[in-house]
Amino acid sequence: MWKIFKRDPYAKTDRRKTLAEKRHNQARKKAWLRRERASKWRHFRKRLAEFLEHPFAGRELSPLQREKLRVRKLVRQERRIAWQKWMAKFRKRPWRTIFPRKKQKIEGGGYLYVYNMTRTERKALARKKRKAAVENLRILITTPEIRGKFGLAFLYSLATYIIAFLLLYIIYQVITIAVASSFHIPVVWYYYQLKFPLDNFSPLYTRHALVTIFAAGPLISLMLAFVFLKLFFTKKPVLRKFQLFYLWGFICGCNMFFGSYISGFFTRTEFIYTSEWLFMSNVFDVEEIVFTVTAILVLLVIGRIVTPLFLVSSGSVTIIKPEYRLYFIIVQVLLPWLAGAIILFLITLPTYYIPLIIKTLTPVLVLIPTFFLYNATKYNNIHKSGVVQHNYFRWSIIILVLALLFFYRIVLNFGLKFF
Repeated sequence: MWKIFKRDPYAKTDRRKTLAEKRHNQARKKAWLRRERASKWRHFRKRLAEFLEHPFAGRELSPLQREKLRVRKLVRQERRIAWQKWMAKFRKRPWRTIFPRKKQKIEGGGYLYVYNMTRTERKALARKKRKAAVENLRILITTPEIRGKFGLAFLYSLATYIIAFLLLYIIYQVITIAVASSFHIPVVWYYYQLKFPLDNFSPLYTRHALVTIFAAGPLISLMLAFVFLKLFFTKKPVLRKFQLFYLWGFICGCNMFFGSYISGFFTRTEFIYTSEWLFMSNVFDVEEIVFTVTAILVLLVIGRIVTPLFLVSSGSVTIIKPEYRLYFIIVQVLLPWLAGAIILFLITLPTYYIPLIIKTLTPVLVLIPTFFLYNATKYNNIHKSGVVQHNYFRWSIIILVLALLFFYRIVLNFGLKFF
């Protein structure tokens, strides 16, 4: 079927309009280009006239640029003079020039090297520091408010340390029991240790089983340590109230890993079995010595890290002032650890467990650096920085600690059997 196309009567008219608009646009474009060329030509003639009148006017500097050049010239001159002095000193005493003595005459600081001081000056400085320490101790003892703050700080730190240590130790044992049960190895859980009633030559004691069983607890403890460290820096106001607990949890978690290896190295128990069966090493082999030394060094490095964290988690601005900071470290760091170690030893009597005793003593490696860094110059104004959050002491935490110790000893007194 044929289609019929009708002719558009307006097509010729529209074509004429389009051609007219195109000519009009081309004319406007040509006019704009002529104006642009004229403008550029005028600008060129103006610049040419200015150049002919003052050929070097564009190279003249502004006052600010002149001042910068002057300062730069003085700096280069001072550097040249300093270099000449250094070269003259080097030619005279090359060794002392390359390795100069450190000069530090600061009367504050916990662990301080004093160079270029005579013996009399050192004695005078030590006498002055002892006198100031005795005077600050007298103020601490005779002022009821400050004495009360230090007493509550000791109790709170002791309670949080015991809770953190027991919590990590219970998790350590529970993980070990769970992994041993997965290999069908029976375990008896006592308050002082885990006992494996199978014979030493049992076929269940495979290499894979021993490595996994005795490595699971320390690894989980180390992972929990980093969880506690993350919680320490939380910004939630409710969780920030437990900063000291998170800090002790971080220390105890690291101790359950590195301290357990140190304990196993000397007692040949628990975590040491992992490296023995993993590397098939002998007693006191090179690998064990290297790992033990590494564990000691890592605990010392951790102590360097946690020193400012103890100051931040003090809960009181008064007790971390520079004049009381030494007694703060003693009361909130050293004495809680020492008292906690004694309490944990007493609850294991009359049957004590040497690896557990060593685990309660190895945290001292973390605490040692705090006595050398507590009063470092960079921590001078930490009590004015506003990062210390005030915490209220509650006696309920003491009750919680007593209840936890009581039930831990009573429930596990006769042993829980897992077969």
